[in-house]
Amino acid sequence: MKISRRDRNIIIVGGIVAAVVLVVKFGIFSLIDLSEELASAKQEQEAKLIRMAETIRQREYYQQALSKVKSTEESLKTVLLEGDDPVLVTAELHRIITTLAEQNNITVARIDASAKPEKLDAETIKKNPFMAGFLKVKVRASLKCTPDKLMTMLAILENHQKYLITERLEIRAWNVRPDKEITPDIVLATFLFKPDIADAEIKKQAERDKGKEKA
Repeated sequence: MKISRRDRNIIIVGGIVAAVVLVVKFGIFSLIDLSEELASAKQEQEAKLIRMAETIRQREYYQQALSKVKSTEESLKTVLLEGDDPVLVTAELHRIITTLAEQNNITVARIDASAKPEKLDAETIKKNPFMAGFLKVKVRASLKCTPDKLMTMLAILENHQKYLITERLEIRAWNVRPDKEITPDIVLATFLFKPDIADAEIKKQAERDKGKEKA
């Protein structure tokens, strides 16, 4: 069968068009799909890298804060009463009062321990999570003594080698004379430090800071 020049040209043009369609369909479109997949994978890896960098940053912050807690804990041992058990620290306050009272001929009529340790206020802890580890314990003592003996005892407490606070002093008497016996009530307090509480609060603050940054 003889093909005319016109038919031959049509066949050639049709073949070229078909080839172009195939190239576009299986070549260019495939490259576009591949490019989109690569872009998506790149974005996913970048997001993963950002998350990893943030985790490392938070870990470094937490480790630095923890290191500070441990360092401060060591220095606090020299000024705070020994131990982090409120019962034992309260017992030590009790011992200090009774010992000083005995040394200065003061009668201890009664000693009452606080019901439970007191935390610092929320605003202080918010500003510095490390402060969450400090708990105040205190005892209240009712005494019988002359004013000069009371002053001597208070001076010793003020200059004690450990951190003690005479939080409150109540004297119910009128026309007090140096030789007249009075019945003062004093509240003696101190702080104990629990590194586990400080550690947990610092970690929570780091997580809150991380959440704020993401928002």
